[in-house]
Amino acid sequence: MNNKNESEPMTTATNDTSQQERDDDLFSITPRHPDSRLEADWLFLYNKLPPDQWFDADYAYKTSGWLKVHTNIRKRQRILMQISDAYQNGEFDWSEYRSQILKRINMHTLKLHQHHGVEDEGFFPEFVSLYPQLQAGFEVLGHDHEYLNALLDKLQIQNDALAKSEGEDKALAKELHDTLFKVTDLLQQHLTDEEDLVIPILGLRQS
Repeated sequence: MNNKNESEPMTTATNDTSQQERDDDLFSITPRHPDSRLEADWLFLYNKLPPDQWFDADYAYKTSGWLKVHTNIRKRQRILMQISDAYQNGEFDWSEYRSQILKRINMHTLKLHQHHGVEDEGFFPEFVSLYPQLQAGFEVLGHDHEYLNALLDKLQIQNDALAKSEGEDKALAKELHDTLFKVTDLLQQHLTDEEDLVIPILGLRQS
Protein backbone atom coordinates (compact mmCIF):
# COMPACT_ATOMS: atom_id res chain seq x y z
CA MET A 1 0.00 0.00 0.00
CA ASN A 2 1.13 3.59 -0.60
CA ASN A 3 2.63 5.45 2.37
CA LYS A 4 0.46 8.42 3.34
CA ASN A 5 1.65 11.47 5.26
CA GLU A 6 -0.04 11.29 8.64
CA SER A 7 -1.14 14.92 8.32
CA GLU A 8 -2.78 14.37 4.95
CA PRO A 9 -6.55 14.73 5.21
CA MET A 10 -8.53 11.55 4.49
CA THR A 11 -10.83 12.50 1.63
CA THR A 12 -13.52 10.28 0.17
CA ALA A 13 -11.23 9.58 -2.79
CA THR A 14 -8.44 8.55 -0.39
CA ASN A 15 -10.81 6.23 1.46
CA ASP A 16 -11.92 4.68 -1.83
CA THR A 17 -8.31 4.18 -2.91
CA SER A 18 -7.39 2.59 0.41
CA GLN A 19 -10.32 0.21 0.17
CA GLN A 20 -9.33 -0.71 -3.40
CA GLU A 21 -5.79 -1.43 -2.24
CA ARG A 22 -7.13 -3.64 0.55
CA ASP A 23 -9.31 -5.46 -1.96
CA ASP A 24 -6.33 -5.94 -4.28
CA ASP A 25 -4.34 -7.40 -1.40
CA LEU A 26 -6.80 -10.29 -1.31
CA PHE A 27 -5.25 -11.47 -4.56
CA SER A 28 -1.61 -11.03 -3.55
CA ILE A 29 -1.60 -14.41 -1.79
CA THR A 30 1.39 -16.50 -2.88
CA PRO A 31 1.06 -20.19 -3.80
CA ARG A 32 3.24 -22.66 -1.96
CA HIS A 33 5.97 -22.96 -4.58
CA PRO A 34 7.51 -20.39 -6.92
CA ASP A 35 6.85 -22.34 -10.12
CA SER A 36 3.08 -22.48 -9.61
CA ARG A 37 1.00 -21.99 -12.75
CA LEU A 38 -1.97 -20.73 -10.70
CA GLU A 39 -3.03 -17.16 -11.46
CA ALA A 40 -3.61 -14.79 -8.56
CA ASP A 41 -7.33 -14.44 -9.27
CA TRP A 42 -7.78 -18.23 -9.01
CA LEU A 43 -6.70 -18.13 -5.36
CA PHE A 44 -9.72 -16.47 -3.79
CA LEU A 45 -10.68 -19.69 -1.98
CA TYR A 46 -7.06 -20.44 -1.07
CA ASN A 47 -7.02 -17.01 0.59
CA LYS A 48 -10.04 -18.01 2.69
CA LEU A 49 -8.63 -21.43 3.58
CA PRO A 50 -4.80 -21.37 3.44
CA PRO A 51 -2.71 -24.53 4.01
CA ASP A 52 -2.14 -23.89 7.72
CA GLN A 53 -5.88 -24.46 8.27
CA TRP A 54 -6.37 -27.54 6.07
CA PHE A 55 -6.10 -29.93 9.01
CA ASP A 56 -8.13 -27.85 11.48
CA ALA A 57 -11.03 -29.72 13.04
CA ASP A 58 -13.57 -27.74 11.01
CA TYR A 59 -12.05 -28.86 7.71
CA ALA A 60 -9.93 -31.99 8.15
CA TYR A 61 -12.82 -34.41 7.71
CA LYS A 62 -13.37 -32.95 4.23
CA THR A 63 -9.75 -32.36 3.17
CA SER A 64 -7.73 -35.19 4.70
CA GLY A 65 -8.87 -37.91 2.27
CA TRP A 66 -7.61 -36.06 -0.81
CA LEU A 67 -4.37 -35.08 0.95
CA LYS A 68 -3.79 -38.67 2.05
CA VAL A 69 -4.10 -39.89 -1.55
CA HIS A 70 -1.50 -37.31 -2.59
CA THR A 71 0.76 -38.30 0.30
CA ASN A 72 0.66 -41.90 -0.90
CA ILE A 73 1.40 -40.85 -4.49
CA ARG A 74 4.42 -38.86 -3.35
CA LYS A 75 5.60 -41.75 -1.18
CA ARG A 76 5.37 -44.32 -4.00
CA GLN A 77 7.18 -41.99 -6.39
CA ARG A 78 9.91 -41.28 -3.82
CA ILE A 79 10.48 -45.00 -3.21
CA LEU A 80 10.76 -45.66 -6.95
CA MET A 81 13.35 -42.90 -7.28
CA GLN A 82 15.29 -44.26 -4.30
CA ILE A 83 15.41 -47.74 -5.85
CA SER A 84 16.47 -46.37 -9.23
CA ASP A 85 19.09 -44.12 -7.63
CA ALA A 86 20.42 -47.08 -5.66
CA TYR A 87 20.96 -49.09 -8.84
CA GLN A 88 22.47 -46.15 -10.73
CA ASN A 89 24.88 -45.57 -7.81
CA GLY A 90 25.91 -49.24 -7.66
CA GLU A 91 24.16 -49.94 -4.35
CA PHE A 92 21.82 -52.56 -5.88
CA ASP A 93 22.80 -55.32 -8.25
CA TRP A 94 20.61 -56.11 -11.26
CA SER A 95 18.62 -58.83 -9.52
CA GLU A 96 17.84 -56.71 -6.46
CA TYR A 97 16.95 -53.72 -8.61
CA ARG A 98 14.45 -55.71 -10.70
CA SER A 99 12.88 -57.41 -7.69
CA GLN A 100 12.39 -54.05 -5.95
CA ILE A 101 11.08 -51.96 -8.83
CA LEU A 102 9.01 -54.11 -11.22
CA LYS A 103 5.85 -54.63 -9.15
CA ARG A 104 6.03 -51.15 -7.66
CA ILE A 105 5.97 -49.49 -11.09
CA ASN A 106 3.04 -51.66 -12.18
CA MET A 107 1.05 -50.63 -9.11
CA HIS A 108 2.06 -46.98 -9.30
CA THR A 109 1.14 -46.48 -12.95
CA LEU A 110 -2.19 -48.27 -12.49
CA LYS A 111 -3.15 -46.23 -9.43
CA LEU A 112 -2.14 -42.92 -11.02
CA HIS A 113 -4.12 -43.62 -14.20
CA GLN A 114 -7.16 -44.49 -12.08
CA HIS A 115 -6.69 -41.37 -9.97
CA HIS A 116 -6.46 -39.11 -13.01
CA GLY A 117 -9.52 -40.72 -14.57
CA VAL A 118 -11.64 -40.09 -11.47
CA GLU A 119 -10.54 -36.47 -11.36
CA ASP A 120 -10.95 -35.77 -15.09
CA GLU A 121 -14.34 -37.46 -15.40
CA GLY A 122 -15.85 -36.60 -12.04
CA PHE A 123 -14.29 -34.18 -9.60
CA PHE A 124 -12.85 -31.54 -11.92
CA PRO A 125 -16.07 -31.01 -13.93
CA GLU A 126 -17.98 -30.82 -10.66
CA PHE A 127 -15.62 -28.19 -9.26
CA VAL A 128 -15.80 -26.13 -12.45
CA SER A 129 -19.59 -26.22 -12.28
CA LEU A 130 -19.36 -24.80 -8.76
CA TYR A 131 -16.73 -22.19 -9.65
CA PRO A 132 -16.72 -21.45 -13.42
CA GLN A 133 -14.08 -18.77 -12.85
CA LEU A 134 -11.63 -21.60 -12.07
CA GLN A 135 -12.06 -23.37 -15.40
CA ALA A 136 -8.70 -22.19 -16.72
CA GLY A 137 -7.00 -23.50 -13.59
CA PHE A 138 -8.53 -26.93 -14.01
CA GLU A 139 -7.52 -26.89 -17.67
CA VAL A 140 -3.91 -26.53 -16.49
CA LEU A 141 -4.36 -29.58 -14.25
CA GLY A 142 -6.04 -31.51 -17.06
CA HIS A 143 -3.13 -30.81 -19.40
CA ASP A 144 -0.79 -32.04 -16.66
CA HIS A 145 -2.74 -35.30 -16.62
CA GLU A 146 -2.27 -35.70 -20.38
CA TYR A 147 1.48 -35.25 -20.09
CA LEU A 148 1.71 -37.40 -16.97
CA ASN A 149 -0.32 -40.19 -18.53
CA ALA A 150 1.99 -40.19 -21.56
CA LEU A 151 5.02 -40.41 -19.26
CA LEU A 152 3.38 -43.21 -17.27
CA ASP A 153 2.66 -45.14 -20.48
CA LYS A 154 6.32 -44.76 -21.44
CA LEU A 155 7.37 -45.87 -17.95
CA GLN A 156 5.13 -48.93 -18.18
CA ILE A 157 6.60 -49.90 -21.57
CA GLN A 158 10.09 -49.61 -20.13
CA ASN A 159 9.07 -51.63 -17.08
CA ASP A 160 7.60 -54.36 -19.30
CA ALA A 161 10.90 -54.49 -21.17
CA LEU A 162 12.72 -54.72 -17.86
CA ALA A 163 10.51 -57.64 -16.82
CA LYS A 164 11.42 -59.50 -20.05
CA SER A 165 15.13 -58.76 -19.90
CA GLU A 166 17.30 -61.85 -19.55
CA GLY A 167 20.49 -60.07 -18.63
CA GLU A 168 21.60 -56.75 -17.19
CA ASP A 169 20.61 -53.84 -19.41
CA LYS A 170 22.15 -50.65 -18.06
CA ALA A 171 20.88 -48.57 -20.97
CA LEU A 172 17.28 -49.62 -20.28
CA ALA A 173 17.69 -48.91 -16.57
CA LYS A 174 19.02 -45.43 -17.41
CA GLU A 175 16.07 -44.73 -19.73
CA LEU A 176 13.66 -45.83 -17.02
CA HIS A 177 15.51 -43.67 -14.49
CA ASP A 178 15.22 -40.61 -16.74
CA THR A 179 11.48 -41.19 -17.17
CA LEU A 180 11.02 -41.56 -13.42
CA PHE A 181 12.83 -38.27 -12.93
CA LYS A 182 10.50 -36.50 -15.39
CA VAL A 183 7.45 -37.95 -13.62
CA THR A 184 8.82 -36.84 -10.25
CA ASP A 185 9.48 -33.32 -11.50
CA LEU A 186 5.98 -32.87 -12.94
CA LEU A 187 4.24 -34.57 -10.02
CA GLN A 188 5.89 -32.21 -7.54
CA GLN A 189 4.46 -29.21 -9.32
CA HIS A 190 1.14 -30.75 -10.31
CA LEU A 191 0.16 -32.10 -6.91
CA THR A 192 0.92 -28.83 -5.15
CA ASP A 193 -0.95 -26.76 -7.73
CA GLU A 194 -3.86 -29.17 -7.53
CA GLU A 195 -3.98 -28.98 -3.74
CA ASP A 196 -3.85 -25.18 -3.74
CA LEU A 197 -6.86 -25.15 -6.07
CA VAL A 198 -8.87 -28.14 -4.82
CA ILE A 199 -8.39 -28.40 -1.06
CA PRO A 200 -10.05 -25.03 -0.29
CA ILE A 201 -13.03 -26.09 -2.42
CA LEU A 202 -13.36 -29.29 -0.42
CA GLY A 203 -12.91 -27.58 2.92
CA LEU A 204 -15.32 -24.73 2.30
CA ARG A 205 -18.16 -26.56 0.56
CA GLN A 206 -21.23 -27.25 2.64
CA SER A 207 -21.93 -30.87 1.66
